[in-house]
Amino acid sequence: MVVHVMCLTSTGGIPLFSRQKGEGDTMTFSKIASLNGIHMFLKSQNVKLSNTNSPDTTIMWKEFEHSVSLIVIASGITKYVLDKFLDAVFGAMILFVGIEELKSTKNIEKLKKDVRLCSPIVDSLLQCLDIGDGICSKTDIINMTECIMCQENNLLQTCLEGYVECLDSIYGCILIHGCLAIATEGWWSLNPIERKLLIIAVNNEDAYTTRDIPVFLPYKSPNVAFRLVSVTLVNQVQVLALCGPSPDLSEIERFAVQCWKNSIDALHNAEQCYPRNLPASINLDSETLG
Repeated sequence: MVVHVMCLTSTGGIPLFSRQKGEGDTMTFSKIASLNGIHMFLKSQNVKLSNTNSPDTTIMWKEFEHSVSLIVIASGITKYVLDKFLDAVFGAMILFVGIEELKSTKNIEKLKKDVRLCSPIVDSLLQCLDIGDGICSKTDIINMTECIMCQENNLLQTCLEGYVECLDSIYGCILIHGCLAIATEGWWSLNPIERKLLIIAVNNEDAYTTRDIPVFLPYKSPNVAFRLVSVTLVNQVQVLALCGPSPDLSEIERFAVQCWKNSIDALHNAEQCYPRNLPASINLDSETLG
């Protein structure tokens, strides 16, 4: 399966980035310009071009904030999934750049440089389009959060609530091998795309014990940045939180030790649920897929 996604400015058709998944020819500038030219011409005639189909391929166009246009070319994927995918890609752009900079496309070179930060996330979103591919080790759906169930969840939930309270936040979760184990009500209140992007952003970072990433929330806070803070508690187990400018990172690490020091054994036991993502005590019917 080959998928191409391209981003251009709406007014001038200047390419900002192009990414692809799968083996295939690289999308040339002339092809990108032709695809965008069709969209721009019809727009000038007050005709909205959303998508078109060939026997084995779908092309979809989507404009955001009258400033950037996204184009995706794919085969074997429904229009519904491609539409969600384009929303997620634009959300990834907002995550690192903020909506105001995307609305103002005056400094193109700076914008190009800034949106490069979202390339690893776009590549991860492209992997989500692999549903049904036999080479996939797991199913990852664009607007859904992969979860893991552990018997220790109640204990870990209590620790998590105390931890985010120390950070003066309501947004927090525990990731085990990149899968969500528990989360606060505030975290679950975020848009599904926001939850997806935040987890991908942390999973794509290098393996540091602590991370502090400035992020905009595409739906909840596209203009004002939060801090996405991640602390590794034990191997492959991280606690994530969204917070403001304080406390500083060293103090956050101190809070993490304070809140989780008595739950290390529970964290190790929870980590053992991966990759089954269910406690060993739960037996699934032999006919269950997955």
